[in-house]
Amino acid sequence: MNARAGHDPRLVAAIILVTMAMGMLDAISLLHLKIFAGYMTATVLLMAVHIATSETIVLSGFEAIGFYLLGALTGGRLTRRDRTVRYAVGDILFRVGLLVGLTALVWAANPPGRTFITLGLLAFAMGMQTSATRHAKVADMSLPAATMLLHGLAHNSPFAGGRNPGTWRRLAAIGSLFVGAVIGTLVSSHSISGGIAMAGVTILSAGALLYLREHKFLHRFDNLTVH
Repeated sequence: MNARAGHDPRLVAAIILVTMAMGMLDAISLLHLKIFAGYMTATVLLMAVHIATSETIVLSGFEAIGFYLLGALTGGRLTRRDRTVRYAVGDILFRVGLLVGLTALVWAANPPGRTFITLGLLAFAMGMQTSATRHAKVADMSLPAATMLLHGLAHNSPFAGGRNPGTWRRLAAIGSLFVGAVIGTLVSSHSISGGIAMAGVTILSAGALLYLREHKFLHRFDNLTVH
């Protein structure tokens, strides 16, 4: 761990991967499910807009919020087990990755009510994933969202009298969110289940990173926690 920044560089790297996966899944859910599975601020706003315009997407919004809360409850219990932060986060990310993979299989199988099943599973998974990122306690990344990341870049910059800590970490997270959304959009235009599966593999990779033994290559992530 980098003592100056106070962040485990492996956790930072894992959350950046998770942020990319979140970009993939939110792009896919918005395009094909017409609501966000993980970004609840936007879900609430979309529900309000749809209520005002008499559209019928409101039920999907309630479903997304309900399953997200269930996922957060589950994630909260998992984070409170007697484990190190790194392994606790890794455990949750493994579960989330497997659940997202299951969701890809559900979409491919095309059961009755596929859209609602997919939305519920993804929202539940994203609630758990947010528990993991909050438990990691990396500045600005408890909920990987561009708003807080962009605010941190400006608020902590030398122009605002700050020392600019975590600049590269924030830029990497913003870039991964953007790239993830682009990938999710492009892949899901050919295969929705393929896009969901790709996000699941990305989350599983983030979880696996937290279980890898120490290696000199991993120390390069220290720069993300300092600059």
